[in-house]
Amino acid sequence: MTKNILIICLYILIFSCSSDDDNSTVNQNCGLISEIVSEDEFNSIITSNYEITEVELNRDCLEITYRASGCGTEFWEENLYSVDAFYAVFPLQRYVKMEVINEELCEAIFQKSISFDLTPFQIKTQSEIPLNIEGWNQQIIYRY
Repeated sequence: MTKNILIICLYILIFSCSSDDDNSTVNQNCGLISEIVSEDEFNSIITSNYEITEVELNRDCLEITYRASGCGTEFWEENLYSVDAFYAVFPLQRYVKMEVINEELCEAIFQKSISFDLTPFQIKTQSEIPLNIEGWNQQIIYRY
């Protein structure tokens, strides 16, 4: 009897899980997902190991082209971060940093484009948010 109950529970568990879960908050076309971190983590992000050369907003995707030194781009890791600490400005704005993890010691310069999903940066009380990206001198207005 216990064995039958266990099999029934297992059957229900397996077939109740679906790969079609609603992930409408994440845009799969963007490549990488942006993340909100603590202020301490945000302040510790190093941005001096690359140079942003182009920024383009394509719906919920922020496309950043940058260059950095290394042996190639295939082992580089990129992350995009912001904090939920807002200052006395309206509309609320996000300060954004891209982190490039590149441990190669080559001196060649390479350029790479990467796309980040901005939906984690949305603020429920606004339909657009100004983004101030460290290393880029123009504010980007993200409308959603």
